[in-house]
Amino acid sequence: MTSLLASLLALSRGNADRITVNDRVNRVAGLAGGERVDGRVLKIIGQRARVCWPQGQKTEEDLGNLVLIVE
Repeated sequence: MTSLLASLLALSRGNADRITVNDRVNRVAGLAGGERVDGRVLKIIGQRARVCWPQGQKTEEDLGNLVLIVE
């Protein structure tokens, strides 16, 4: 039963475990704001990430709203 709950929790979090510092990310559009592209992760604290966007803007983002850019 515990493994079922753990797998459901992992599915609900999505890519949050795979995003690390210095990764390139996009932010999906939602209630938190519009879509943003080509950000760089500066720091991760818990489920939040500090992201720098191309125009030099820095924002705090929920890891669940970020999509990893695979190069």
